Amino acid sequence: MIRIDSRSASLPRAKSQERRAYLLLGVLLAMTTLAAEKPRDVNTHHCFTPPETKKEWEARAKQLREQILFSAGLTPMPEKTALNPQITSTIEGPDYFVDCIAIETWPGFYLCGNLYRPKGRKGPFPAIANPHGHFKHGRLEMEADVPRAEPPPAKPAAGKANLVSIGVNLARQGIIVFAYDMIGYNDTNQIPDHRKFCLGLQPWLWNVSLNGIQLWNSIRVVDYLCSRPDVDKERIGATGASGGGTQTFLLMAVDERIAAAAPAVMISASMQGGCMCENAPGLRVGTDNVEIGALMAPKPLLLIAATGDWTKNNPTEEWPAIKKVYDLYGKGDRTACVQFNYQHNYNIEAREAMYAFFGRWLLDDKDPEHFREKPFDLKADDMKVWTEAHPRPAGAITGEQLIKSLIENSEKQLAAAWPKDKDGLKQFRKTYATGLANALSVCTNPKRELHLSGGRVGGVLIVAVPGEKERVEKLALALRASVLWLERQSLPLTALEKDFFSCYNRTPLGNDVQRVLDEVAAREIKTVVGLGDAGTLVLLARALYDGDVRTAVDCGMFPAEDSAFLESHYAPGLRRAGDLRAAAVLCAPSPLCLINTGAKFKPEQIAETFRAVKAPLRVETGVLSTEDLSVWLASKLRP
Repeated sequence: MIRIDSRSASLPRAKSQERRAYLLLGVLLAMTTLAAEKPRDVNTHHCFTPPETKKEWEARAKQLREQILFSAGLTPMPEKTALNPQITSTIEGPDYFVDCIAIETWPGFYLCGNLYRPKGRKGPFPAIANPHGHFKHGRLEMEADVPRAEPPPAKPAAGKANLVSIGVNLARQGIIVFAYDMIGYNDTNQIPDHRKFCLGLQPWLWNVSLNGIQLWNSIRVVDYLCSRPDVDKERIGATGASGGGTQTFLLMAVDERIAAAAPAVMISASMQGGCMCENAPGLRVGTDNVEIGALMAPKPLLLIAATGDWTKNNPTEEWPAIKKVYDLYGKGDRTACVQFNYQHNYNIEAREAMYAFFGRWLLDDKDPEHFREKPFDLKADDMKVWTEAHPRPAGAITGEQLIKSLIENSEKQLAAAWPKDKDGLKQFRKTYATGLANALSVCTNPKRELHLSGGRVGGVLIVAVPGEKERVEKLALALRASVLWLERQSLPLTALEKDFFSCYNRTPLGNDVQRVLDEVAAREIKTVVGLGDAGTLVLLARALYDGDVRTAVDCGMFPAEDSAFLESHYAPGLRRAGDLRAAAVLCAPSPLCLINTGAKFKPEQIAETFRAVKAPLRVETGVLSTEDLSVWLASKLRP
């Protein structure tokens, strides 16, 4: 619970109106921040409301892209190392080629697939990134289609998917296609079990997730396509169904090189994706697949839907919301929705609609009759990348080694970005303050309407958790401060992991930090003190507050290792965003006092930055007396 303590030295002199205002403020904060709403999950209905103006949308779109990239562990973006493509064999068809190819998307990690190329045509050609979904045979799925029914069946027919047909037929039409594996499928089996990889909160502290690794793979596929001389870099598309649809709309949302996209049977307001590869921690807090799909605007987008799955309402709910965003650009003709009377699928009707869509936007051919499927003869075994004759290269890393490597890279990036001057601090804030805000899922610009007319502004605020009441009240009296008492919220680790909780919901730590941030912003606090376990909350809130606030925090409860963060300070990506180290340096150039640092929290690097930017910093390894703290908070620290 939350309580504003009005028994400080300054409040007895306040007018009754002020006291009522403080009381009402506490009630409002309690109501708005602690109302127990049922947590969202993968099946919670959620459809965004399009904004009224293009300006509003573009501001929102920027935030969304930052949120997606951060949740995927791609903020800051890792270095793009050499792809070292290997083509282990090539199949020659009558009017197409199929290369069996691997690219090294991360040092020692190989993404495999098939590259379908036109035969007997002159390039450069358009190209399409083609991720598959959770079909049994992955990219090599070749289910026989259900024959077209005339008239169409009254109930949705069985869903089928011939994914190899996509590559063959698009290549025949004059488009290069890279069909690539999800992790754990076919040749990309360095990590053998797709649904069991990268589970648990520890890697999520660093935003290392199955979803993030697969989004990185998709970006690297586009890198490879752009590197080819036979590809037109201005005409690159993406399509995939089911989980491949999720990969498609995430790729199109963050990679501006995607010129047209056709995610199939996935964008829905009622089901967001049933695998960890679709549910990165932090990905959908405050948003949904429909809003993410709208990030493609104003470039061409086709929604492919089925009557027999969660996309059954696409024509009446999800697509109209997306089209309103296109209308803000005056480009409503660039998006369309088609729906077929089948269960979950990527069958021939859906595929031919996709061919015609790409034919129009990538080949400048508006005649759908030019994009009918033709039969082909291919065997899955011939399309494998790794064979006895061409084994996976020595030195390929395991899944655990990949996780370790990604975490190590996060620390290297933090060290490289650490600010050494004012310009460096400005750049650091752009990346790491944004990262902390996304990790905690907090609003860093709380509405000033929270401030009540007649309420006291400015002054000193002490934030504390129950305990040490006598010390807190003594300090409040000395500082003429008000006190914000917080009872830390908590959830068991099992609850934080269950049902993709942190993909859709702010964590208890984020809720606590938001409450502090709201209070500081609403009352325009000039000095804030965090005592005991509230020290972490105050430091994180202060790092994200846009204002000049003198801050003193107790570091005695600061976590240092992953296990300690999981125990009481879990937020997805918190360590990727530099955790409390970044938070401390982001307080500069305002004065900061770190109390009770002990042996765990190392302030040396923080002190270097404060010296470099000429910001006041005091560090005390032990507990600072009330008198000494009062003197520091009252002193003039700047010329």
